[in-house]
Amino acid sequence: MFLSPFLILASLVYTTLAQQSNTNPTVDGNEDDGWQSFPDVVDATGYPRWVVDEDLGAYLPVYQTSGLNTTEVTRAVIVLHGKPRDCWYYFNAMNNALYNATYDDPTIIREHISIMGPCFFDEDDLSAGAAEEGQLLWGRTTWISGHTNVAPDSISDYSSLDVLDSLVAYYMNKTVYPNLEVVVVGGHSAGAQMAQRYAALRISTDDDDRLHFWVANPGSLVWLTSDRPVSVDDCDGVDDYKYGLADNFPAYATANARELGRSGIVERYNGRNMNYAWGLTDYANGDDRCEASAQGKNHIRRGKNFVKMLKAMGGIPNLTTVDWAANIGHSNEGMMTSEGGIDKLFRYVSNSTTS
Repeated sequence: MFLSPFLILASLVYTTLAQQSNTNPTVDGNEDDGWQSFPDVVDATGYPRWVVDEDLGAYLPVYQTSGLNTTEVTRAVIVLHGKPRDCWYYFNAMNNALYNATYDDPTIIREHISIMGPCFFDEDDLSAGAAEEGQLLWGRTTWISGHTNVAPDSISDYSSLDVLDSLVAYYMNKTVYPNLEVVVVGGHSAGAQMAQRYAALRISTDDDDRLHFWVANPGSLVWLTSDRPVSVDDCDGVDDYKYGLADNFPAYATANARELGRSGIVERYNGRNMNYAWGLTDYANGDDRCEASAQGKNHIRRGKNFVKMLKAMGGIPNLTTVDWAANIGHSNEGMMTSEGGIDKLFRYVSNSTTS
C-alpha cells in the first residue's frame, strides 16, 4: 500500500513523541567529592525546600512531575536514588520508563501518575554546591538504612525514613489527591535497600492497603529468619539490622521493633504489598561485607536465596510478587522498563482480592 510522505512523516512524529526519552541531566562533581548543582530536569519541578516537618522546619530537595491536576492523579511513584545520590537521574529514568509504559499500554495515562524523587544529600554535596544550608543532610550512605540526619545543627534525630513517612502521607492526603489509589515506594540497588528496609520498619497506618514497595536488585536485604544460606566465618552481628532483625535498629524503629519482636515484624512485613524484581544477569556484588556475603555471593543469588527463604517460611505471601527480568543486569533503567517493572510501577493494583 502506498503512503504519502505526509502520512509517513506524521507516523514518525507520533512514534517519536510516544517513545520519548529525555536525556539525563549532566551535573559537575561526583558522589565522592560532592555534586555541584541541583539541575533542572525535563517534566519535573525541582523543589530545593520541600518541607517534611513544618514544626521543625525540616526540608530537603525533591523533584516532582510538573503540571498535573492533583484531582486526576490515581498513582504516585516515590523513586529512591542509588548510592551516588543522583536523584535527578533516577527521576529522569523513572519518567522515561513511564513514557515507555504509555507507549506499550494506552491504559497507563501519564497525566494520572505523579513521580517524586527525593534527594538524600550529604555534607560533601553542601560544600560542592548541590545542597543548600538548612537542608536535611545524611552521612554518605546512612540514609539507606534509616539513620538520622547529620545536619543542619538546628534539627537532630530526623530519620530518612521519617522523610518517607512524610512523603507517603502527602500523597495519601485525600484532600489533595482524592482519587489516588496506589503509592509506590521503589528503588533500584541502594534505593531498593532503602525501600525494603522501610517496608520492614514502617509503623502501620490506615493507608497501608494503598502502599506498595518495589525492590529491584538490592545489594543486600533485611533477612527475615535468623539463619543464612551461606556460612561465613568470623562475622559477628550477621543477624543485626540492617541485615537482620535481631538488634541494632535505628532510633526510628527501636521502640516498635522491641515491642513487636521478630515474629511481629515479619508478620507485618509479609502482610504488605511487596513487589520484588531481580535482573537474571545481575552478577554484581554491590555489598562485600560479610553480612551481605552470608545472603549470597551476588545480587541475583541473594535474590534467589531470599525467595527460597520466603517459600520455606510458608510460601510466597499473598500480597507479594516476584519478577525475574531476563537479560537484564544491574541496570535501573533496564529494570524500570522491563515488563515486570512497568507493571508494578505503573499498573498493578494488588493481590488483595485473591486468595
